Amino acid sequence: MDLLPGPDEDAAVARLRPVLDAHLGVERWAERLRTGASVPATLLADATAAGLLSEPSMTAQALMAVELGRVLAPLDLLAAVLGAHALADRSDAAGRPAVRASVAAPNGEGGHAVFGPGDPDVVLVWDDDGIGIATEIDHVAVVDSIDPTTPMALARIGSVERTSDAVGLRAALLAAAFHAGTARGARDMAVEYAQTRVQFDRPIGANQAVKHLCADSATRSEAAWASVLYASVSLVEDRPDARYHVAVAARIAADAARRNARTNIQVHGGRGYTLDCPAHLFLVRTQILETLAGGARRARRDLLADVPTA
Repeated sequence: MDLLPGPDEDAAVARLRPVLDAHLGVERWAERLRTGASVPATLLADATAAGLLSEPSMTAQALMAVELGRVLAPLDLLAAVLGAHALADRSDAAGRPAVRASVAAPNGEGGHAVFGPGDPDVVLVWDDDGIGIATEIDHVAVVDSIDPTTPMALARIGSVERTSDAVGLRAALLAAAFHAGTARGARDMAVEYAQTRVQFDRPIGANQAVKHLCADSATRSEAAWASVLYASVSLVEDRPDARYHVAVAARIAADAARRNARTNIQVHGGRGYTLDCPAHLFLVRTQILETLAGGARRARRDLLADVPTA
C-alpha cells in the first residue's frame, strides 16, 4: 500500500488551491463579516472548472476536501461534492451539471437542520442510515447559525430517496478530510500568531507553554491527515477493512479539528474569545460538520461495528 499522494493527486490539489486561496481563508472571512460582502457567486463554477467534482480518484477527492477545510470553504462546496456522489447513484445521472446542494441532519425534534444555500437544487439528508436525497420539504424557516458564514434553516422533510452504502462511506471520508483541513488551518493560524505577536520584546511563540500548544496542534494535524490518506487508499484498493479505517479517520480528524480550533483560540489569548477575532470560525465550522456527520456517537458506532477480526 502506497500511502503518499502521487503526481495525479498533487496535480489535482495544485489546480484547486489557487481558486480557493483567491477567495477564501480566515482573513477573507473576517473581512466579509466586517463588511457584509458575500462570497463570489462564481465560486462553485470556478472550483468545478478546477476539477473539484470531476476528479475520479477518491484519494485526490479527499486531498481536495482537505484544502476546502483549510480555507474554511463554504459547506456549499463540500455539499456539491457529496451531491455529485449521491446523484451518480441515480439512473438519470448521465449528463447532469454541477448542482447547488444543501445538507440536512435530524435536529432531534422531528425536523431537520439544513445547512447551505437557501435555494439549493438538491437537499441531501445525512443520518444514521447514510445519505439520502430529499424529495419532500416543507416548513422551511431561516434561523441564525452558530457559524455566521454558514446559512441555516429548519425544515420538515418527508420522503427521502436513499442512496447506496458506498455513498455514505465516501461522505464520511470526505467529511473527515474536511476536518483534517480545518485542523491544519487552525494550526497554521495559531503558529502565525505565535510568531508575530510580541510581548515583552519577544514573540509569544518563544514561550515554552505556547510552543507546546503549537507542537501538539501540529501532531494532531499530521495524525488527521495520515488517517485520511490511509482510509482513502483503503477505499481505492477495496480492502475488506476500508469501512473501519474510514471510521478511524472520522474520529481522529474530528477530534483534531475541534482541539486545534480551541488551541488556536487559546493562543490568541483574550482576543481569541471575541467575535472580532476570526479564530472562532474554525470551532463553529467544526461543530456544524460534526452535527452533519453524526459526531462521536456515530463514529464510535461505526468503529465498533467494523473492527477487523484478523
